[in-house]
Amino acid sequence: MRNRFRIHMLHAVEVLFSGEHVRNFLVRVRGWLDAQNMQPATFRYWLHEPETVLRVNFESHEQAHAFAQAFDGIVLG
Repeated sequence: MRNRFRIHMLHAVEVLFSGEHVRNFLVRVRGWLDAQNMQPATFRYWLHEPETVLRVNFESHEQAHAFAQAFDGIVLG
């Protein structure tokens, strides 16, 4: 029997930022994603003083690397 479910590998990018208001940073990220026509699979952030951690998952390896480069992040895994 064939598996009905396709397994999608997600490519996670983690960005650490501080010194910029969280809302301003997220607006900048959203603007960049829209300009690039990218739709991440998930988008999460954690507030930790003094830094905030943003993790964005992409289905595309290329999109993950472009995002990491644009925001000085790292591709996990």
